[in-house]
Amino acid sequence: MVDHRTDIEGLHEPSIAVVGVGGAGCNVISEFFGSLCSVDTIAINTDKDALHNRTQADQKIYICKEILKGEGARGDAAIGKKCADIHREEIREAVAGHDFVFVVAGLGGGTGTGAASVVIEAAQSQGIMTFAIAIAPFSFEGSRIETAKIGYAHIKNVCRNSILVENDLVLNHMSDLSPEKAFREVNRSIMKYVMDQVRIVNEIYDDEASKPRMVTEKAPENAFPIRQLMSA
Repeated sequence: MVDHRTDIEGLHEPSIAVVGVGGAGCNVISEFFGSLCSVDTIAINTDKDALHNRTQADQKIYICKEILKGEGARGDAAIGKKCADIHREEIREAVAGHDFVFVVAGLGGGTGTGAASVVIEAAQSQGIMTFAIAIAPFSFEGSRIETAKIGYAHIKNVCRNSILVENDLVLNHMSDLSPEKAFREVNRSIMKYVMDQVRIVNEIYDDEASKPRMVTEKAPENAFPIRQLMSA
């Protein structure tokens, strides 16, 4: 974890982690990694290849390797939750010491849908202010829709600071986009949303510390406003 201490006695710069859970969540984490945003990035997945070869993050947590042999949760949210429960202490240790945690997960599959609530609880059990950003599947993804609804109900049950981003709304606003480009726009919008929240936290900190500080975070330019990607 990045050292966020300052020279001001009794105060420290807020420590913020963004945690991606499952394939879609880890894709968002890869967008954050290497950016100028001063957050720690943590990726959690049951898919070994996707985690180690297609995800960029400060820390990676490969869950349930003994049970799933790296093949992922195969769309089973119950398996995703079980895997996270098995690794709950490892997840707790990964987020320990942070003041704020943003949990990002795509819904409708196994890992993101099942494990997100466990990750949220692991953070909240340590008194960490936790936010959840869930990503709903496209309407053409069939049975994943109902699975996503159940998954989001579980997330809302454990985290009052939760929002649901609708993939369909990107296509409504930008009908010429392919699904792949739509996914990228959703990722950029989520990144901008988190970075805006980070900026607010840092401004509050600066007010308390009465010390001007250069803000190096730069949100993605022309990212779609996330509020327009959320259903009423």
